[in-house]
Amino acid sequence: MVVSSRRRSEALLARGRLLDETEVNKWLEGATNAGATYAEVRLVANQNCAITVRDGELRRAIPGQDLGATLRVLADGAWGVHSTSDIANLGLAVEQTVSLAKQVARRRGSGEKPVELAEIPVKQDTIHWAPKRDNRDVDLDEKLQLLTDLDSAIRTDERIVSTITGYSDEHIHSELLTSEGTNRIWSFQRTVANAVITAREDGEVASYRCRIGGGGGFEAVDATDIEAMGRKCSESVLRILSAERAPSGRTTLVADSDLTGVYIHEALGHPCEADLVAAGDSCLEGKLGHKIGSDIVSVIDDPTMRMGYGAYPIDDEGVDTIVKNLIVDGVLQEYLNNRETAARYSLTPNGGARAQDGLHHPLVRMSNTLILGGKHRDLDELLEDVTDGVYACGSRGGQVDTGRGSFQFAAQEAWRIENGELTTPLKDVSVSGMTLEILANVDGLCRQGGLASPGYCGKGQIVPVGDGGPSMRIRDALVG
Repeated sequence: MVVSSRRRSEALLARGRLLDETEVNKWLEGATNAGATYAEVRLVANQNCAITVRDGELRRAIPGQDLGATLRVLADGAWGVHSTSDIANLGLAVEQTVSLAKQVARRRGSGEKPVELAEIPVKQDTIHWAPKRDNRDVDLDEKLQLLTDLDSAIRTDERIVSTITGYSDEHIHSELLTSEGTNRIWSFQRTVANAVITAREDGEVASYRCRIGGGGGFEAVDATDIEAMGRKCSESVLRILSAERAPSGRTTLVADSDLTGVYIHEALGHPCEADLVAAGDSCLEGKLGHKIGSDIVSVIDDPTMRMGYGAYPIDDEGVDTIVKNLIVDGVLQEYLNNRETAARYSLTPNGGARAQDGLHHPLVRMSNTLILGGKHRDLDELLEDVTDGVYACGSRGGQVDTGRGSFQFAAQEAWRIENGELTTPLKDVSVSGMTLEILANVDGLCRQGGLASPGYCGKGQIVPVGDGGPSMRIRDALVG
């Protein structure tokens, strides 16, 4: 047995480990003996808590634990993958998984390249990112109180007809053993709280969403002034309720940190993912080293930024995380990659392999992605030169075509800019265009900028991410 044998399990847990190294190494050796050139076993244990309050009433409070492991083998240049929550019997699937990889290899198309893996340092270590307040030590009542306080702070006006507040935390423990000798353990936490508010008046309906939190324990949400957050949410949804609809056409757009982050993540970050480049689904294919934006645009992806919701110490292929400089002074410098895409493009693996959990295989994913600050002192200075434009905040989602490089986003709220001043509140503001055109038209960035609201990214798998940046000014943007 690997996990469930009691005496062995107790000894393993005392060492901070769930997998039995001896047993797993036998499986890995069995895979290579069966013809695999590479094999790995990755386990993820996730202790979590989810709470939902609707209109002041508790609807859900679920502490839980998820456990899963994936066996991944490379044989004849193709992957075979087997995932299970029955860890003890994972070893029984070794020969079948190698056979699956060989079958996939035989069906490879004539133009399809065999999978190769870039070399990485072989490490045996343990990394724990310790939170200031471990979520596992915080009472459920204290977590619930945070939502109750937020709900009370929001529902201060009879026009607010619905509130949904939520809380979620995770303690993620990962283990990875490979046929190359890698033996790594890492753990970290992330915490988030959110609210969705609906208001109604005279037949008009408006909604507003907000989210706080990031990497770390309960301190990621506990440091927020919940009453002030609730007031802001209430004020925003009521302002949207009575706002004018946005005019359509080309104008100067100033985006706040939230909308800037969503644009950088969706329109630029995804095309930087090397697996999309390899699939011919990126507008940045063949553009490494080329100028793709304004001189003032520099973009990073940084999983080492611990307060970010997309932070992690080691990627799911055992590669140390680093700051990735995607764009420097308008020049595309780097793709996000995993070991497979790094080998394909003769690059160094940069820690971009992430899986949703222990039951999914790693894909190339973003972490905390943001545009760096510029030279404008603050928002007031950024607005000074704008005689007519739109200031847009937050995001209601949108659509992106990474291959064509086109996008459309909807802002949560907005204001008209007239002679450098914010005037009329606007609603139903959308922004659309071509990624590279927008990058070239960025002509102003505030000095200060950081991560905005925590979020999630879907690409076949859901992973937490952070994004943001300073307020950003774009000339000749298409707004509607």
